Order: sequence, then C-alpha cells, then structure tokens
Amino acid sequence: MSRVTGTGARAGTTGGHTPAASGTGRRAVVALGPERAEQVRMAAEAMAVGVLFALFSLPLVTAGAAWCAAAEVTAGWHQGREPALLRTFARTVRRDLLAGLVLEATVLALAAATWFEVRLVLASRLPGYPVEAAALALLGACAVAFVLLTVACRAAQGPVPGAGAWGAAVRTAVRQARLAPTTLVLVVAGCACVAALVAVIPAFAGFMAGPLAYAVSVVTARNRGEGSGGGAR
Repeated sequence: MSRVTGTGARAGTTGGHTPAASGTGRRAVVALGPERAEQVRMAAEAMAVGVLFALFSLPLVTAGAAWCAAAEVTAGWHQGREPALLRTFARTVRRDLLAGLVLEATVLALAAATWFEVRLVLASRLPGYPVEAAALALLGACAVAFVLLTVACRAAQGPVPGAGAWGAAVRTAVRQARLAPTTLVLVVAGCACVAALVAVIPAFAGFMAGPLAYAVSVVTARNRGEGSGGGAR
C-alpha cells in the first residue's frame, strides 16, 4: 500500500506519482504571497464590516450610527489599530445614535431634494434640461459625499473624540475638499461604483457598505498624509 508522503501529499496524491500536479500546487502557493494574502484578508474584513452595517441598520433609525461605526473601524486600520468589529459597532451605535439620526436625516433630505429637482427639470422639457438635470444630480451626489467625508474625518479623530468633535470634523472636511479638489470626486466615484454593483447584483447590498466605508477612509487618510491605499494596513 502506498503512503501519502512528500510532494504527493501536498498535491493530494499518493506516493508522489503526479509531479505536474505538485508543481501546479507550488505555483498556486507562490501566487498567493504575503501581499496577496493581506489583500484577501483586507477584502474579507471590509465585507464583514458591510455585513455588520447591514445588521445594525435593520431598525432603520440606527443606520446613521452604524455608518459611524463602519467609518471608525476603517479609520482604525489606517492608524495601525485592529478594532474588534462587533464590540466597536455596539459601542459606536450607542454613542452616536443621536448624531447618526441627524446624519441619516441629512442624507435622506439631500437625496429627496435632488430627486425632486431632477424630476421637475426633466418634466419641464426646457432647452438644455438634460444638462441641468445631470448638474443637479452631480450636485446632490457631492453633497452626500461631503456628509460621508465628514463622518470619515470624525472617525479619524479616534475612538474617544474630544468635545466639539463633529464641528472639528466638518471643518476638516471643508479644508480637505478645498485643498484637494478631487476629494469629493473620488467619494462620488466610490458611491457610483457601489451603486452600479448593487444594481447589477442586488445581493451585494448586504456587504458593499464596508468597501465603501474603506474607500472613503482611504481618501481621508491620503489627505491627512497618512499614506494612500491603506496606510498602516
């Protein structure tokens, strides 16, 4: 009876009789190096953040606070921290429930106003109405992007923000948008990519909030000089 040893064991064969298969296995291991493994881990954690956001948003009134929690987790990654996901969400949702309600109401009001204005312009059929409708939609998207950027700036202050944290976050977001004109463009592009993916595959809605929160945090970290593409991660 042959025994499973050596290269054959690694290739899932007996007696090492299939060197070609073992070579394929070695190439697969080499292909998934440390950098690629870290990227896979980061993607998995970002999706886990998205799943927790969806779960903590089920009462609807906690959606804003859940987004604050997602932003805090991803901001911690850029600062070299590994926040415990469930504990961070539970703590942040309790702490930022009122602020989250304000954020949620602001985003809904901006979206509703944009939708109403765009529908009104499209129904008017006045000369140049397609351009005006597109400009209004872009303006509304930039306003929502600014709200998301503000949350990311607040999260970058750390898990225990000081007094006036939200006021400081608004000022920081204004400064970043002014000094780096591409800031809001990048956030809008991230939102558009997420919306397109969810439109094509609706099941992605269950976790795409995590990658979006990470994308916004990358923009904020880049503007803060903490490095691009993940900082400490």
